[in-house]
Amino acid sequence: MKSYTEQFDKAVRTVTQERGEKYGHPAVNFNRIAAGDIVIDECPDPRVRHALRMIWTKVCRLVETPDHLDSAVDLAGYARTICMINDYGDL
Repeated sequence: MKSYTEQFDKAVRTVTQERGEKYGHPAVNFNRIAAGDIVIDECPDPRVRHALRMIWTKVCRLVETPDHLDSAVDLAGYARTICMINDYGDL
């Protein structure tokens, strides 16, 4: 039986390969994401900033693979969370 570490390493290799095929090399994708963080940091609400970062991540993924439905659906879901945050109000 394989150790947990061996199973983990195999799973990570699989996931990074699959993501790379969908979203391109992480260096390219992360550069796109980092560029958006500069603007997103201007948002005064940390909760909304997080949602915006997730939205931007999905946008950057769609740049590479515009037909990836999961990213489009996730993007819409994160946009909805901003409305939910605004409805919830201050903590």
